[in-house]
Amino acid sequence: MATTSSAVCESPLGSSTETLPSVVSLFSGAGGLDKGLELAGFKTLFATDLHPENCETLKKNFPDAEVVARSITDLSGREILKKLNRTVGEIDLVAGGPPCQAFSILGKRRSLEDPRGALVFEFARIIKELKPRAFLFENVKGLTSVNDGRDWKELLKYFREQTGYELHTEVLNAADFGVPQFRERVFVVGLREPNRNFEFPNATHAPSSKAVLLGLQSHLTVRHALRDLQGQPNHDKRIHGERVASRYAKISPGGRDRTDHTDRLEWDKPSGTVLVGSSAGGGRPHIHPKEHRHITVREGARLQSFPDSFVFMGTNTW
Repeated sequence: MATTSSAVCESPLGSSTETLPSVVSLFSGAGGLDKGLELAGFKTLFATDLHPENCETLKKNFPDAEVVARSITDLSGREILKKLNRTVGEIDLVAGGPPCQAFSILGKRRSLEDPRGALVFEFARIIKELKPRAFLFENVKGLTSVNDGRDWKELLKYFREQTGYELHTEVLNAADFGVPQFRERVFVVGLREPNRNFEFPNATHAPSSKAVLLGLQSHLTVRHALRDLQGQPNHDKRIHGERVASRYAKISPGGRDRTDHTDRLEWDKPSGTVLVGSSAGGGRPHIHPKEHRHITVREGARLQSFPDSFVFMGTNTW
């Protein structure tokens, strides 16, 4: 795929265009999905998130995008198109991951009864109103199993009925694609025009014990991610009190602190899933593999494969 340095690129959606294929980003968070799409040759034109601090980060890292701090329930496709001076059907991709707390195995799994879970229907509404060439939906793997899978089937049925798009689904683990973090997510790709040749990418990495046999590279590790951090942005170390630091000192690599449920990273494995949380809480940073402290924002970003040029606004600690 083309990079963002190209003036003209071959669209990953299948046709040659004069500009980079366009993205409308919903539930954008700090912009991790948008950055990945940018590195794959897309351009985010519009991004929205409910939390103002996330929108400040989006504005910093996507200066050409229209960024709106508002709930998706208060947005319409018509308003988005007006801001972008586009018409229905001209957007290439709508991408987003609606809040996952209702579906996560770490939550109460109320699923579609939870107002946050119902936001997936708002996602479908925007797709219906914009009619992009494709959409990308991402969420926690637990979405496929909650209520014995009934909600997942209901959701896919709803997407098909409301949008008429051809759907392709897959569960992928970020570690299998060169990210130094175990992070399983379910992806749904919807295509406006049927394309039976569509395939999700094959894994490029595997555990070191299997990599050679499979002809793949070994998983990247925490050691790989956390090297050469001196002078990088968002790398302010949190100073814990003696009580917390002494408690962390007793945690072995791979072990968990029973009080705050944080895990100590292991140098030679990918990290566990980085849980960022929100202004309402919910984050769960890891303990540094050697030092008796939480990892910094930059260390967490490295584990998620954010480039160091990506700067997070707001607090510099977890």
